[in-house]
Amino acid sequence: MKTNILVVDDLKSSRLTLGGILEDEGHNVVLAENGYQAIEAAKQVSFDLIFMDIKMPGINGVQTFREVKKINPQSAVVMMTAYSEEELVRKSICLGAYTCIYKPFDIEKILALMGEISR
Repeated sequence: MKTNILVVDDLKSSRLTLGGILEDEGHNVVLAENGYQAIEAAKQVSFDLIFMDIKMPGINGVQTFREVKKINPQSAVVMMTAYSEEELVRKSICLGAYTCIYKPFDIEKILALMGEISR
């Protein structure tokens, strides 16, 4: 089954790497470089899974998460960070994020996590 996945990250290399790996696994992937693009994408497509960077310029991942969940309440959201953002991580988990993963990505962990979420 093809999964619709949104990857939101202001860092182009992270966005392209994760997006490429997920596409190679056979998923439909949409990339967004900021929260505003993510919100627009969520209005167009119903995503099964969203990988959301926490720290982004403009509107951060937690604020974006809130907006996207209003549009796609059924989406599983995995927050991502390269920083120690414990307060934002806690806030996003409280709001219903599935989990938070840390960069650099461990691809095996991401694939295992996706299997867990789709059960």
